[in-house]
Amino acid sequence: MKALSCAAMATQTLNGEGSPNYTTEIRPWSDLPEDVLVLVIKRLLICDRIRFRAVCKGWRLPVDIIQGLFFPVPKLPWTMEYTWRKTTDSNRTLGICKLLEPDLHRRSRTYIVEIGMIEGRSGFVDAEACASRDGWVLFSKEKVKGSLIFFLFSPFNKQVVSLPRLESDIFDIATFSSGPNSPDCIVFVAHPPESGKICISVYRPCGDDKTWNRYVFDLPGSFDSVESVAYMNGSFYCYFGCFFRLACFKIANQEWQIIRIKSLPTYQNVVVNDHASVFTFTSPNYLLECDGELLLACLAKDTERHNQDCFFLFRLDWQHKAWGRKNALGGGAIFLGKTSFWVSPGGETENVANRVHHRTGGSTVFFLSPIDCPLGSLEEQRKKCKICYHPCTEGLNTIWIAPPREF
Repeated sequence: MKALSCAAMATQTLNGEGSPNYTTEIRPWSDLPEDVLVLVIKRLLICDRIRFRAVCKGWRLPVDIIQGLFFPVPKLPWTMEYTWRKTTDSNRTLGICKLLEPDLHRRSRTYIVEIGMIEGRSGFVDAEACASRDGWVLFSKEKVKGSLIFFLFSPFNKQVVSLPRLESDIFDIATFSSGPNSPDCIVFVAHPPESGKICISVYRPCGDDKTWNRYVFDLPGSFDSVESVAYMNGSFYCYFGCFFRLACFKIANQEWQIIRIKSLPTYQNVVVNDHASVFTFTSPNYLLECDGELLLACLAKDTERHNQDCFFLFRLDWQHKAWGRKNALGGGAIFLGKTSFWVSPGGETENVANRVHHRTGGSTVFFLSPIDCPLGSLEEQRKKCKICYHPCTEGLNTIWIAPPREF
């Protein structure tokens, strides 16, 4: 079937007697009137709106018009499921990538980004998602022994931004500050400490550099590998997972600073809903930014309740250089994973208010803040909560991803 190359536009005018005259104008699909484009885009879903603007230059409505349409910006993260596998055809990869909305108000959608035999994805085979931000996902894979490959991929428009090869055998953690189209985008990689030193690799996708910049800093021997990292106010904060150690890398002057924590949180005989328990802390732990503050979410087991899992939240008190308990979320929500998110109260967040969502092994478990849910036991409150994030497809990798701010 041959695709139509032109569209017929009917225009109504009035003749001298006040009666309507209808004329037909033939225009290329790439040159539709702006008001027609607005009518179309207002009826599209998020992913389709992004793809609509990418079809051709004529369909790329000005940003001020898009902003004037008052599309609600999704607050809650979505789920990205993916896998790409090698085939006997060197030019094509067997893969699937899809986006899942949270199940809100009995409304959930799944968007198939790509599926089947796909060309141009050979570099995606065996790649692992490291972090996500602003609708982009940072992937890594080992190219050859002694070098690593990183690239950024947006499932919302299928753009790929390749990064230079990084000469290194291994890394602890990798993340980035913003979407690669932003001049402020920084890709940050922390390598395992060795002989009292730590190596940090940094790359600017929009900069003039053609290779990674590497920095080596002194590190106390009591510091272990970087377990989690959070970006806030121009700095990457690294949590080392041993005795609540913390350090930060300041982008502006490439400075490395050890944050001396003077007092550590206590978690013995903690009272949760009138129940005193002794908790043992395990891993993983997650560092995240929350309205200009640093939060640390620590997985623990309640030894008085058959090692039942729970999360403790700590807030960094900058004045006293101490981690203090954060008991209430105040209607907000937290999402923990390879990239962790704090979502402010109101709007969509009401569906998941006062929950800590933890994604592991393809399933999502949520915990409730005991201060925000004072009535009844936490387990009774959990049973009343709407499930907004369902188990992921078996055999697929998953990561939280926030929709882009502008779509």
